[in-house]
Amino acid sequence: MNDELVRTQYIILKLLRTNKATNCIRGMTVTEISEKEGRNKPNTLYKHIKILQKRNLVESGIKVERADSYFINELGMELLKKYDDMEEN
Repeated sequence: MNDELVRTQYIILKLLRTNKATNCIRGMTVTEISEKEGRNKPNTLYKHIKILQKRNLVESGIKVERADSYFINELGMELLKKYDDMEEN
């Protein structure tokens, strides 16, 4: 599997981790992610979240009202640590 992330995907993973969206109960909606991220439209973020889901880095959580929520899983956390190490160097 290719471990590369584009910048938007890295930011999504980092936001999920920072906001402790690490299980199905604490997931964040696309709107919440968009408000925190502040650059991309929700539709763009949704497309990247779907890519992250296909790569098994992000999972669906419980619904928040009518919106789906998403959280970073263990595989996503491990990949994010690799990127954090790159950022420090």
